Amino acid sequence: MARRNPPSKVRYVEEMTDHHDADEHLLKKRLLTLTIVIVVLSLVGTAVAIWPAYYQNYAPDQPIPFSHRLHAGQYEIPCLYCHGSAEYAQFAAVPGTETCMNCHSQVKTDSPWIQQIKQAHDTNTPIAWVKVHVLPDFVYFNHSRHVAAGLECQTCHGPVETMEKVYQFEKFTMGWCVNCHRNDDYLTEDRKNWAAATEKLQGDAGMPDMLKMLAHPEIQNADLSCSTCHR
Repeated sequence: MARRNPPSKVRYVEEMTDHHDADEHLLKKRLLTLTIVIVVLSLVGTAVAIWPAYYQNYAPDQPIPFSHRLHAGQYEIPCLYCHGSAEYAQFAAVPGTETCMNCHSQVKTDSPWIQQIKQAHDTNTPIAWVKVHVLPDFVYFNHSRHVAAGLECQTCHGPVETMEKVYQFEKFTMGWCVNCHRNDDYLTEDRKNWAAATEKLQGDAGMPDMLKMLAHPEIQNADLSCSTCHR
């Protein structure tokens, strides 16, 4: 019986090289797949974190339960009494404990929750209220401009006066905001008069074409340019 010759050293090296190349190729494929998965998950996570619609119906627990249904609904306390900064500032700040104590120094003083507010007031310790309505950081929104335009708080925040626990009522997406800016439901009389004047300019045969072009006949609530909300 003929004896088989052992594989040559060169063939052995070639086989080992091929095996190493195959392992290296498989490792590269796995690393590439892992990288793609990580990137996709990161993008999805980022989109979820900054997409306002994700927070619709968001209703976090607060350190002290506060019933808007009772205060704004039953007792008809105006929104601006507690959130007064909405009338003159960009943000509608939560009220300080001194606002609460205007009433609760006399009302329901035996409540454990009111006693916590009183303690926070007496020690000058702010209450860590949890933010409910969420907008991405790249969106600029000014409360005072919308209040001055005559918008009711419920336009954006929904029927807060019926909420035992406040939640985000609207989606606050870009399309939702733009649709409101396109409407003419909240136009002031001055802007309506200006709209009528621009329509008249459009129909004036003796008016230069440039002025006609600038006199837009379609008037909406607010500017629709990108810099209105993205500054």
